[in-house]
Amino acid sequence: MNWNRPFSSIFRRRTRTPGKPLIDGEYISSSIERSPAPVILIMVLTWMVAAVLLTLSDSRQRDLTVWADSQKAPFSVWARCDFQYEDTPATEAARRRAAEQEPPVYRINPDRQKQVTRAVAGFLSALQLREQTEAEKRVFVSGDNPGSRLVAALFEFKPILAALKQHGVELKDVLDPMVRHGVAGRTLKLPPMNAKLRIIAPDGRNYHRRPPRPAECALALADALRLTGNARREFITSIESLLEPGTVDFDPDATAAARREAAAAVRPVIRHKLRGDLLVERNKLITRETVDMMAAERESLPDGFGVAVFYGRMGLCFLIMAAALFFLYRTYPKIFTSTRRIALGGAVIIISLLANYGALQLFFQFFRNGLVPEYELMLFMVPIPLGAALMSTLLGNRTALFSGFMVAAVTALMVLPDRSFELALRWFAIAALTTLIIRDVRNYRSFFVRIFFGGAVLLAVVNGDVLFSLSGARLWKIAGIAILANAFACAVADLLLVFVFELVFNTDTNMSLMVLCDYNHPLLEKLKREAPGTMFHAMTVATLAEDAARAIKANPLRAKAGALFHDIGKLAMPQYFVENNVDSPKDHLAMPPQRSCGIIRGHVKEGLALARSYRLCGFIREAIATHHGDDLISFFYRRALERQAENPDANAAPVLESQFRYDGQPPMDKELTIIALADACEAASRSLNKPSPAKIETLVSDIFIGRLRGGQLRNSQLTLEELAIVRECFIADLISFNHGRIAYQQEKSDDPTALPVAEPPASGSEKK
Repeated sequence: MNWNRPFSSIFRRRTRTPGKPLIDGEYISSSIERSPAPVILIMVLTWMVAAVLLTLSDSRQRDLTVWADSQKAPFSVWARCDFQYEDTPATEAARRRAAEQEPPVYRINPDRQKQVTRAVAGFLSALQLREQTEAEKRVFVSGDNPGSRLVAALFEFKPILAALKQHGVELKDVLDPMVRHGVAGRTLKLPPMNAKLRIIAPDGRNYHRRPPRPAECALALADALRLTGNARREFITSIESLLEPGTVDFDPDATAAARREAAAAVRPVIRHKLRGDLLVERNKLITRETVDMMAAERESLPDGFGVAVFYGRMGLCFLIMAAALFFLYRTYPKIFTSTRRIALGGAVIIISLLANYGALQLFFQFFRNGLVPEYELMLFMVPIPLGAALMSTLLGNRTALFSGFMVAAVTALMVLPDRSFELALRWFAIAALTTLIIRDVRNYRSFFVRIFFGGAVLLAVVNGDVLFSLSGARLWKIAGIAILANAFACAVADLLLVFVFELVFNTDTNMSLMVLCDYNHPLLEKLKREAPGTMFHAMTVATLAEDAARAIKANPLRAKAGALFHDIGKLAMPQYFVENNVDSPKDHLAMPPQRSCGIIRGHVKEGLALARSYRLCGFIREAIATHHGDDLISFFYRRALERQAENPDANAAPVLESQFRYDGQPPMDKELTIIALADACEAASRSLNKPSPAKIETLVSDIFIGRLRGGQLRNSQLTLEELAIVRECFIADLISFNHGRIAYQQEKSDDPTALPVAEPPASGSEKK
């Protein structure tokens, strides 16, 4: 498919000449091919895509705030500017300590306070009442008051009553503050002895003294009365029983509110970081502090920092791309002669970078969500074989090698700089070995199988140290699935993209060339039916070109396919070519030399038209256009000069040499040069009378020398050494094609002693 065909059809309009384009599509195509502007545009586009992907990767992968807690950091991160951040874990710890240090809050219950006061007062009153009752010789009967019941059970009430009368004031001085400040019940939980607490009285006053237990209160009151002996013990037991409920309750709401206030009063813990400080160390756990630190660092970046990062990535990508292009130019300058090839290479690099970026983002998404538990599994998910195999198939191993270097370097930088060198080496090794695996592939099935199995093996072998460091059957299973899925995806994508690029960029691959070399191709079938002599000539030239290309380590498939189709233009007028019609010389002699020359020259133009009609690839069209170059059709040129000399006419136009030259350009590629030489040698060898090895060798040497002197090899990439090898191959093949054969004896022969004789070869040649 002509890659400019969809664009050139836009310019078609109806004119006086039906179907005539307003702008010639072929002219547009050739103009684009010659102009440096598309080359610059493609290189700039590739450069920009690499820089944008690096910038996006840097921004997205540094965002550790979306990573799961307690995951290991996949890479080290350094601060890009000075900033400060709140250390949330430290702040929370400080606030937690402040809250824990806040004393618990207790509240005096006024009802129980009154109850205890009445009980104690009842106890003291009952003592006096018992004394009066016994003085009157009556039996003391206790009332409803619990203190009265306790007095009735006392044996030593008289010493207690005597002490009360003597030290009642001291008792009151001890009892009143005790009841006012609160008494802790027997079941009330209090903090440790050295811990603080807060008691809120009914009048709102706060006390920070520790409330005594009932036993402590009873002991203090006994001391105030200075009791001893059994009277002391009975008094302590009675008072402790009265004070057992206590007057203090724990207030959880007030305690929680106080602790919240204490925590809120703690100032946040602020950390300071300088530019270049290590923020996250590789393989360290990601914590809440890491998240806060990374978020604060991102928010502290100055305005325009993203633009500065982009410019920095542009500079880095420019250096990588310039290095790759420089070494590619030094080793394979041919690729820079074709805009189509550069566009194809740029498209492959862009697709490779986008695929690698997408695979990395997919991996990070899996890793953050815990679907892939080990970061090192990332090495098995990046589709490095995809771009290397595609570039090697479309543009050759050398181009794939340098593009693989660029793709590996840029992809490694997407994983941040602390691992870029290591990853670049790993991925470049995979890319280089992939080009070797598929360098001579010739069919689509083999292409798919090699990428799938070869890619899987390379991913496992190059990353073997990582593979064997994985612990656990689960990680091995995930690694195996990742390797197979990656290799399968690369194989499927490469197979689809090869079809797309063959159509869109009108390029050739070994697989498509194998299809073209099938003699059942519709165009070759047509050539076989309508011009069998030309078909036989094309097959012979294909054999010569294929053998010679293989001898100098060129591409024999390209040489064979180009040779098979180089003369398809003769289908327009096959009867005017001697290999199809032995009477064609008479037809040419009967017409002016200029017209004969036009017919001979026209087969190139007609061949290009047929190639476009059948959507043959660009190399086949180049073979058709260059197999004669701009060579002179000397036979008709000399004949025109002779006719002009025989019939001089002052008004006749002069015979110009340019009128008798082909319109093409001398071939450039090695395969195209071989096709042109093979075409000339094969056609000339058929004109030999009784060809012998010496004649064939002389003929081939003369043709090679004539092409050199005529400038037809001025653009060729063949060296003199390679030309000598091609020449030897042509001579050997032509001798083999034209050697004599023995004549079979007739079944009925009058002379039984007759010996077989050599069969004379058929004569005749194409007049070019």
